[in-house]
Order: sequence, then C-alpha cells, then structure tokens
Amino acid sequence: MTARASRRRPVSVIALAGVAASLGLAACGGSGGADGDEEFVLHYTTYSNATSDQSRTVQRWAEEVEELTDGGVRVEFHYSESLVGADESVQATLDGRADLAQVGSLYAASDLSMYTVSELPFETENPEAHMRTLARMFEEDPVYREDFDRQGVRQLFPLPLASAVVGVNEPVSSLDDLAGRSIRAGGLTSEVMLAAGANPVAMTATDVYESMERGVIGGYTSLALANLPTFGLSDVTPYILDPGIGAYGSSIVVVNEELFDSMPAEYQDALLTASGHAVDNGLEELGVLADEACADLRESDAEFTSLPDEDVAEWRELAGADDDWVDRYSERGYDAAGVLERYRRIIAEETEASSYVDPLHDCMGEAS
Repeated sequence: MTARASRRRPVSVIALAGVAASLGLAACGGSGGADGDEEFVLHYTTYSNATSDQSRTVQRWAEEVEELTDGGVRVEFHYSESLVGADESVQATLDGRADLAQVGSLYAASDLSMYTVSELPFETENPEAHMRTLARMFEEDPVYREDFDRQGVRQLFPLPLASAVVGVNEPVSSLDDLAGRSIRAGGLTSEVMLAAGANPVAMTATDVYESMERGVIGGYTSLALANLPTFGLSDVTPYILDPGIGAYGSSIVVVNEELFDSMPAEYQDALLTASGHAVDNGLEELGVLADEACADLRESDAEFTSLPDEDVAEWRELAGADDDWVDRYSERGYDAAGVLERYRRIIAEETEASSYVDPLHDCMGEAS
C-alpha cells in the first residue's frame, strides 16, 4: 500500500486528495525494497511525449533506480503535460502535485533564473559539453544553485538537447536571407531571430507542420535535429540551415528536496548514481532520433547549408544576448556576470575533454 507523503506536505495532500484519488498519486508509504524500507512512488511530470529522447532518458534512469533499490523507488510517468503545464513544473514539485519534473529553461526565468544561462545562443555547439556543464554548475557554482535551494528543488540531471536547426521552405545562404521571413521561434532564440530582421512567431512545436503547409510561417527554429521526427518535420522540410546558434535551451529533471532528504541514504545514493549515467544515456537516445531524422531528410533530398562564419559573428554581435542576460539579472541582484564567466570556463573544459560531434554537423557531413 502506498500513499502521498503526508509527513512532508500535509496541507497539499488534503487540498489535492480528490486529484490524488483519481490519479492514484503516491510518493511514499508502506514497505518495500530489499531491507523493508518505505516504498517511494515518484510521480514525474513532463511536457515531452513518451517516445522523445528526453523521456527515453528518464525512463532509463527510472529503470536503473528501481533496480538499484530492489523496487523500493519506482517512477510513474505523466507525459505531454497530462498532469501539469510546462510552466508549472517547479511549483508542482513544491506543492505536491508532482515529485519529479522536467523543467525547461524557457519556463524557468521566474523560478530558476540562473539556470537560464543554459539558453544563451552562440556559446557552444557541443551537446555533451553543454549537458556536463549544467551538471557541474549545480555542484560547483553557489550562485547557480542558490535558486534551487531557495525553491526547494534539487537538480538531478540535464536532458539531451542538441544544436538549433532552422528549417525553411526557401533556401538561405546568408544572414540577409532571413530578413522579413516569419520563423517559428521561442525563448532567447526569438530575440536572436529578431536581430537578424526575421519575424519570430510564437507557436507550439505541434503546430509547426500545419503552419508550414499553410504558409503561415516560412520556417522554424528552436528545435534540434532529433526533434524533427516527433513533429513530422524530418521528411517535409526542403532546406535545413545550420545557423551557428548552437545550444539554444535546456531542460533538467528536478526532485523535491524535502522528499529527497526524507529517503534512506541508500535510496538517495541510487538516485544520484543513476543521475550520473544520464548524460551518456541521453546522448545515446538523442543519437537514435537524430539518425532517424537525418535519414528522412536525405531520403527527401533536403538541402543542407551553413551560414558563413563571418555572418554568425555579425549575428552574435547584433543580438547581444549575453550582455542583455547579464544586465537583466544583475539588476535583480544576481552575480550574473560571474555565473556567465564560470559557465563559459566549464564549457571550455568540457569541450576540450569531449570528442562528441553534434548530430546536425554529423548529418551535414554525410549529406555533402
């Protein structure tokens, strides 16, 4: 028998009793595990669907945790915002609606401000270096971690996300070619597209296919190669551009800190051990879907191009996203300049240690 963890969030449990009953929500109670410890059933909320590379990464993490705890810790998945919306993930982890959550940088500005350094464009085109940097920032940078501690959540591991692609209906060979085009974009990438003279259009990724077909937009970004099969875009996009933006966002898995602290030490160790394997697992899952997208694009005779280096440098200067980010959060009392400096230092270290090739670059090499 399991029950919501009333000893950690009694008020929330009472308020959510009806929801918990209908959904079968539970965090801990009863007995389980090899030594008869409490059984923990952790409810995970995600805006990703069940077959995305991000969800597959968490599925593998959950399987490892269950194995390491002899069934003492299990995870129930709530996909595609079926439990809470993406913009509620942190708060839901605090108030008892969820125990674990996928938190996207796009939705984190108010709750985890320093984490949004992860969506600064033109910083890295190496997904492995990006993911390992975020893992290290939580462990090594007290300013980055302060938001998590204040909110009462613990970052467990980053989820895979590769470099931004721009898919368009008409070819692009220079920065000037983007001017005047309506391009689906989100987060800081919208500001970057605006700096290029494009018209950034906010829409969910699920609406991109139909909007491209109807001519509502002339292209899309804020997606990576591995995302294209999920949204039906990998075999209907005639032109794929590497814009040189690189990492454009991130998502992480967080757990309620109080719940984590309430677990037996061996269960905590299990969660952390499995989290230590998540980057490698995530890169594998990203690679599977990216290979599928690449095959679809090549089969449909999509054309691949990259912006010239001088255009990318000009674009970075025009956008000024890094300076704007520092100014924005410095005004709110953060040592944003220090966080960015340390973020860049760790990225440089992780890039030097990595031999990983971004799937977009790999696919373009195969197509040339």
